[in-house]
Amino acid sequence: MTAKDIKPKLVVSRCFFEHTRYDGGIISSEIVRKLEKYCDFIKVCPEVEIGLPVPREPIDVFLIKNELRLMNKTMSEDLTDKMVYFSHKFTDSLPNDIDGMILKSKSPSCGLNDAKLYGENGRVISKTPGLFAKVMLERFPHLAIESEMRLTNDKLRFEFLTFIFTHARFRKVNSKEELVEFHSRNKYLLMAKNEKAMRDMGKLVAQKGFDDTIKIAYEQLLVKALKTPLKVPKVINTLLHLYGYFKDKLSLQEKAYFMDLLEDYKNHIVNLQTLLAILKSWAIRYSVDYVLDQTFFEPYPKELDQLKLEREVTER
Repeated sequence: MTAKDIKPKLVVSRCFFEHTRYDGGIISSEIVRKLEKYCDFIKVCPEVEIGLPVPREPIDVFLIKNELRLMNKTMSEDLTDKMVYFSHKFTDSLPNDIDGMILKSKSPSCGLNDAKLYGENGRVISKTPGLFAKVMLERFPHLAIESEMRLTNDKLRFEFLTFIFTHARFRKVNSKEELVEFHSRNKYLLMAKNEKAMRDMGKLVAQKGFDDTIKIAYEQLLVKALKTPLKVPKVINTLLHLYGYFKDKLSLQEKAYFMDLLEDYKNHIVNLQTLLAILKSWAIRYSVDYVLDQTFFEPYPKELDQLKLEREVTER
């Protein structure tokens, strides 16, 4: 099962698609637009859902007597209870197969950690999660939850896309055979992320039988691994493991060239895709199917990397 064969399910702010902003506007997000082809979306605008009109008076998060309150600019209307009630009701209504969320940045309802927090005097004192986002983060700590602005960062986007597509693939696992295959195909991706978690997952796979207890325990470790950011030393260790499949078949020049590239990667001169492309070419040349099947080479549809390529072309 490739990244193209599955569709992650995401909760996404409605303002990326409809005119639901306080000013009647719509938000343009390239990553959300691209993902619409590859994911199933559950769209939500918490502010409209609690009965606010479009357009509407702006609202903000205030710190009143040490409590977060969602209020209008003049602080004459308190919407906190309505928003909290809706947020919990919304989470209760969601299906069990959610893989992540993309919420509107800086929003008093959907902002993750970048909504303005006002004091009782009406002045900005800090940043805070929006009230809807706060409930999402509390209720779904095991999911990938990001804002559209953070996803313009290449590293954060890679982590998010890797999480949602890998998590969606895991949701399809319903037997021992499928668990073995999933773990085998994701071995080097998980090694690069969190080798200890990967080995603990392997112990679960090695147990006899398959039931909900094993699947839940495996998923907990999978989430832990996927939420571990890639670090260069761990990636190099993983690349060397993959290199081990070919080192006895390569020329001295090829070996030296690969080692030089590893050093360049360590020094941020070349990117990970350069090294993976070389390893994949060797796997093709020597017909090493186990390596070719690894999701580490393509954890999500490669077309989604066009985001970076298109931006680079535009900037030249």
